Amino acid sequence: MKIVATVVRRLMLWSNVLLAIGLLLSFFIPFTNPATFWLGGFAGLPFPFFWIACVCFIPLWIVYRRKYWLISLLAVAVTVTGVCSTWGFHLFGGNKTASDNSFTLMTYNCSSMGIKGYKEVPEVRNRMYEELQKASPDVLCLQEFYSNTNPDKPNNFDSIRKMLNYPYHYFVRSLIHWDTWHYGTVIFSRFPIIDTMRVKMFDGPGGPGSEDLIAASLLIKGDTIRIMSAHLASYKLKEDDYKTVASAEVHKAHGLLYKMRRTFKLRSDQANRVRNEIDRSRHPLIMVGDFNDVPVSYTYRAIRGDLQDAFLKEGSGFGRTFSAISPTLRIDYILPDKMFHVEDFAIYRRRGFEHFPIMARLSINRKD
Repeated sequence: MKIVATVVRRLMLWSNVLLAIGLLLSFFIPFTNPATFWLGGFAGLPFPFFWIACVCFIPLWIVYRRKYWLISLLAVAVTVTGVCSTWGFHLFGGNKTASDNSFTLMTYNCSSMGIKGYKEVPEVRNRMYEELQKASPDVLCLQEFYSNTNPDKPNNFDSIRKMLNYPYHYFVRSLIHWDTWHYGTVIFSRFPIIDTMRVKMFDGPGGPGSEDLIAASLLIKGDTIRIMSAHLASYKLKEDDYKTVASAEVHKAHGLLYKMRRTFKLRSDQANRVRNEIDRSRHPLIMVGDFNDVPVSYTYRAIRGDLQDAFLKEGSGFGRTFSAISPTLRIDYILPDKMFHVEDFAIYRRRGFEHFPIMARLSINRKD
């Protein structure tokens, strides 16, 4: 029995050491630019699992009355800032009573309004309309937006504008098919739009998933507020790619790996472009969009900088915004600068959505 106990203890020890090393690597490697070290693009993905596993080892070692619990404790303590950017701890939500100068802002990668293979999926589109109408944000930022000017096809642009009473908008088309199929990024607003800007983000053929960064200055309750919306490069995974991930088939993984490496480089470059535009802003700013990357990543750190994260201010749990692969994928963000107070935050999860809409209620911190 002593031999068995010794073997078990050693297996636990080495497993704990390897997990602690994995946790440290998954936290620190994403500080490097994936364009120069591509593994940095992968490293942050397993961070939540490594962190939870290391925490679980602490009580196990205490039961064994061994000081090996210090291994996990040290790794967990060193990486605690990664936890603070991954989990939300506000279990009871924000202030439900809106202040006099507050407004709501939603961002949503609407996945071409449910279009699949250039075919309409009315039930998915109707669910989207229902959620948008339920939330009724004052400012609505949509990425991967689709509308059609053919009278026989759904004109999502006019429908949303009329249904939610948006007199102002800024729609940048990244692709037009057959003259009437329009894809791109749009900002709808109940507040006047003073000026707009478009920044090239993708050096290649256009299309859904290759939108430019767009920005609009809005006059909101006496303040000029800059809103930027971006959809950064995705892996463009298809159904077969998801099956490869789920089945862990090594011989199929090489093509998937190459696709991801190429995306890492492009996305890190885009993150730097976004950061440059944020730094140039002279007005209170809110950065929103689908970054296609988790909080423990070069992308998130580069873009967020000293901005706030609305989810971390008033959200709880992992804050999942992407429905496939893993429950830890928070890749859509609302990042207001420190001139704003985050009053509330919500995620609108619904079956059939690839991404989930997120909405924050914000107000300007005025110094009277």
